[in-house]
Amino acid sequence: MKNMIMVLFLSLCWTALFLGLGIFSGILTVTASQAWLLNPLAFVYRHLRMSVVPFGALLMLYGWLIARIRGILMEEEVDLARLSYYDRLLNTTIATFFGVGVIWTAVGMESALMHALDGISGGDATSLTAWGLLKELVNGGLLLALSTTVVGGVCGYLLKMLKIVLIGVQWDRRILGMETERG
Repeated sequence: MKNMIMVLFLSLCWTALFLGLGIFSGILTVTASQAWLLNPLAFVYRHLRMSVVPFGALLMLYGWLIARIRGILMEEEVDLARLSYYDRLLNTTIATFFGVGVIWTAVGMESALMHALDGISGGDATSLTAWGLLKELVNGGLLLALSTTVVGGVCGYLLKMLKIVLIGVQWDRRILGMETERG
């Protein structure tokens, strides 16, 4: 538990350091509106739409599998086949986060293109400006495509790291202890 707290603390320190350096050097600019603070669920829905359902289901499955593996590791007699089975399920769940991000990226891109080009004939195409097309793309699903890519990738990597923090030490002790017993 101490190691997990130390890892989180150091991660926050490094994040603050790099953000501070980026902001003070002028590489990063921070513009935050308060609308997402007032209604965070609307903000999440605006960016992720219905991809919240598979992401949420995967997150719940991840939590259940972590709890299940930790419970098995606490048992006196560990069934290695069962432990390995739950570990494979956990790895598949983490990989599926990336997959959901990629699939919903394609859904968002297709939706954006269909929305932007819907009903445009040859004569209308000449009067369409770049800003008008960009507005149609963003309103049509480009925001969904970009947001799900980021959420899928970030969650996938964070869940991999969290797995190591939450069960890594117990896993190693148990597996190395089994190897020592076999001699």
